[in-house]
Amino acid sequence: MKKTTFLQDPNALWLKGNLHSHTTNSDGCLTPEEMKEAYKHHGYDFLCISDHQFYTDTRAMTDKDFTMIQGFELYSNATDDKDIHVHYLWEDSIEAIKPNTHCDLPERTGAASAKFAYEMREKGCFVQLNHPHWSFLWSSEIEDENPYHAVEIINYGTEWLENTGDGSVFWSEMLYRGVKLWGTGSDDNHNHAPIDDQYSDSFGGFTVVKARDRSSKAIMEALFTGSFYTSTGPQIYDFYVEDDEVHVVCSPCERIWIMGHFRQYQRKLGRHVTEFVTKLKGTEKLVRAEVMDAAGRSAYTNPIFLE
Repeated sequence: MKKTTFLQDPNALWLKGNLHSHTTNSDGCLTPEEMKEAYKHHGYDFLCISDHQFYTDTRAMTDKDFTMIQGFELYSNATDDKDIHVHYLWEDSIEAIKPNTHCDLPERTGAASAKFAYEMREKGCFVQLNHPHWSFLWSSEIEDENPYHAVEIINYGTEWLENTGDGSVFWSEMLYRGVKLWGTGSDDNHNHAPIDDQYSDSFGGFTVVKARDRSSKAIMEALFTGSFYTSTGPQIYDFYVEDDEVHVVCSPCERIWIMGHFRQYQRKLGRHVTEFVTKLKGTEKLVRAEVMDAAGRSAYTNPIFLE
């Protein structure tokens, strides 16, 4: 039997998007309309404007070729020099979240943040822990039972600005502990530099969903089910387990790794590697793939849980 996180539908679409961006409604330099046009021009299919502490309602900006996902980013705790941010994404409307209004916790504590996150999850939000490395978070500080669907493993803005955007080790540690989390990638762009300047924080980290159609409903369904990969460049076309073998198909890369549980891994190296098929070791609790191209850009699949 074939097992994968990718949607198995011959009519499914691959859609590229940025789940994390900021506009003039918080601390960004572009308006929501300017942000949409910039991403549409650069070949993206969807975008979430996730202003700090503010829900920017962008539903009317969706058109036949470009989809706006709703959301915001919440300052959730700030102690011991940590600045923890939690992301909330949804399809259309969420009870108790009014359009174009300021949102905040009653108090900025971990307990208040967790309570709010659980409530929002129950209302239908996709809840994500943002940029753990930038926030100086250790995986041990996040309990096994937590409200998050995902953790942001690529944050291009903080990587470009401060070399702190790689959350993949944090994610790996959570997975090793048996915590089931998807891994997403985003820009977290504020556009303090011109959009195509070498110091621009846009168009560097992205999430690609495999969805039934271009609707916000289908894109959110793909996020909830893990039908996506995240990347800074390479493309992943398929990843699945079948008959005790794991398969990866990707754009030309130099390295493909199959990651298991703890140190159970296998790899394939070469100049233009586009596929890797290998036997499972038999003791894996999960498998996932990482690929790297000649420029050092990486892409990550979500885990396939084998238990």
